[in-house]
Parts: sequence; structure tokens; C-alpha cells
Amino acid sequence: MQQRPLDGTMPPCDPSTSLAPAHDAEAQIQRRRLLALLLASPVLAASWHASMAQGAAGESTGAAVGEKFIRLSIFATGRSKLDPEVGAALLGALRESDASLSTALDDLAADASSGKYPDVEGLEAAVRGTPKHAALLALVSAWYTGSVPVNGKERFITLQEALLYQPIADGSHIPGNCEGATNSWADLPLPALAAMPTDR
Repeated sequence: MQQRPLDGTMPPCDPSTSLAPAHDAEAQIQRRRLLALLLASPVLAASWHASMAQGAAGESTGAAVGEKFIRLSIFATGRSKLDPEVGAALLGALRESDASLSTALDDLAADASSGKYPDVEGLEAAVRGTPKHAALLALVSAWYTGSVPVNGKERFITLQEALLYQPIADGSHIPGNCEGATNSWADLPLPALAAMPTDR
């Protein structure tokens, strides 16, 4: 180990004692050959194509499941449109909360799309007393509260998109969300009108 000079300057760098790895041309050529061999390997190419196909199939299956869940949710809530990202999060939490819900939700989606039921009340009456009834209630509850109980704890997915607060959205804010300073709710939205002019 070299001693530092007393004048505070650094000693010149000695390449023989450098900790940096050597990058000579031969080592780079060997790595390139190895990479080229790996890329040209039929095993690697086949596994890469298989994983790409599996990924594409998984995405299309996931998208189909998500669309089916949104269609069922629209039918169950009576809404004309629901956020697909919130739907995906709710579906994931519902599946995590109870593994049997997936099958029940698939069955409910088939029932809802069959055309036998004009509205959710008809479907609810038909499935009462079956596992599908619990799944339907869990689905509607998840959309209205924006949360799902998972392993005994409430998992909050959304507050802004929870359907429970939609009726008050035009004139109030969601409880628990601060929309302004203290007592800002009492402020008039527009300045008060001046006294009405009189024609005299």
C-alpha cells in the first residue's frame, strides 16, 4: 500500500495496482462469441418464442377476464361505465379474499349475459341461497365501498371511484378528503349580490 505524501497531493496512478478490471480486446471478443452462440441456439430461440406466446396468451386471457368482470359489474351496479383499472384491482382483491369467488363470478357473468334477467334484482332473486349470491353481494359491495376484506383486513382500492360517493359528487366532497381550509365548506361559491337596483 502506498503512503500518501505529506503535502496533500495524491500519488500518481500505477496501472499495476489499479483495482479496475482489465478490458482487453480478446476478452470482449470471447463474450461476443458467447452471446452470439446463445442467441443462435435453437433451445434459447424456442424457449423465447414459447415465453412470448405464453405472455401474449396470458395478456389476452387476462383482458378477456377483465372485460367479462367489467360487463358483470356494469350489470350489477346499473352504471353505464366503470373504470377498468379499478375493476382489475377489485377483481384481484376479490380473488385474493376468497378463491371460490372466481368460479362464482364467472357463473354470474354467464347468467347476466344470458339475457334471462332484465336487471340485477332479478339475478339476485334467482341466485339467492347459492354461493353466487355471496359473490354478487361482494362484487357490489366492492364497487360501492372501493374496498375488499382480505384476510380479515379491509383493503382499500379506491376512494375517488367508490360508487357510494357519486350522488354527492356535484355538491360536496368525499368524507375524509380535505377540499380546503377549515370551514371552507361555509364559503359562498360566488360573492353575495349587491342590493337590487330600484327604478324610481
